[in-house]
Amino acid sequence: MALLIDFDEVERQGLIDWKDIIELTEKALADLGVYGEQVNHPRRRLHCPSLTRISLHAGAAMPYGLLGMMIHSELPIVSAEGKALLTQVVKGRGDYVYVLYDAGTAALAAIIRRRRDQRGVDYRTAATSAVGTRRLMREDSRSLALFGSSHQARSHLHALSRVMDLKRVRVFSPNPEHRKSFCREMETALSLAMEPVESPSDALAAADVVLEASNTTVPVFPGRMLQPGMHVTSIAGSNRELAAQQGVVRKGVDEETIKRSDRIFVNVKEQTRQDRQGEIFQAVSRGYLSWERIGEIGDLLARKSGGRKNAAQITFYNNNAGIGVVDVSLAAHIYRLAKERGLGREL
Repeated sequence: MALLIDFDEVERQGLIDWKDIIELTEKALADLGVYGEQVNHPRRRLHCPSLTRISLHAGAAMPYGLLGMMIHSELPIVSAEGKALLTQVVKGRGDYVYVLYDAGTAALAAIIRRRRDQRGVDYRTAATSAVGTRRLMREDSRSLALFGSSHQARSHLHALSRVMDLKRVRVFSPNPEHRKSFCREMETALSLAMEPVESPSDALAAADVVLEASNTTVPVFPGRMLQPGMHVTSIAGSNRELAAQQGVVRKGVDEETIKRSDRIFVNVKEQTRQDRQGEIFQAVSRGYLSWERIGEIGDLLARKSGGRKNAAQITFYNNNAGIGVVDVSLAAHIYRLAKERGLGREL
């Protein structure tokens, strides 16, 4: 019998561990590099006339013997009265719903619901960023420049603290009180040296890793300030339907960051092309970047392509969209935990 599972109940019981999530994400990304479209399709979005959108992420988690999809909705606003906003405002959010099927029998295995709120932990995005960052940063990386101070920044800091020996985190976001409050919270939660700073340049000073984990619609730092050896991860992602409806293409980094990066990776190049995503698609369209120079994170994990070649290179990873194989792997993990503990109810 199929199960109806409350993701939040599994979380409340303390069954979700960042180490497990990062490990399953790494395995899922390696499978993406090996099997490609057999285990993952690029995210698809439908934007209705009221501006609410629905996103669908389909994939297969073969270590669990399951395949399926995750769907969710939100009402994103990136412009007002014909002018672009500096940050994306999400006026409404629909819950995550995961649907899992048995890969051997095609039978429905589970439906999992996860409620969404502004303080919820985003395991899927943060774990993906952590895996990519670990593979591309210098091994001696200890300091982080963090741009953002909301739920994505919070989730990413939890994940990054599991994959690098963080000694110092400098945080910049536009609202001084937000960044100060965030630093106090995370200093207590993770026992890290957190420092709210007044400018992007202060955040970048002596950083090894640079992370954009925010709702920005514009570049958060000038690429000219990057130093040799830095790694940059950005989660900003746009899509053509959003741009067509509201006239804004979201970007997390500027052209100079792309031009100065020696190694560039995205999740799936087809996603970038399909959505005409900001930084990368425009760089290719304007001729200072070629598709051949762009790597996919799955190929890096599957050892089909190389990453950083030396300690002086600047590397860039655009975690540019949710990945179906990661979403379904996370759901499969929750399904396994629920079955082991007798959680959920039969449909």
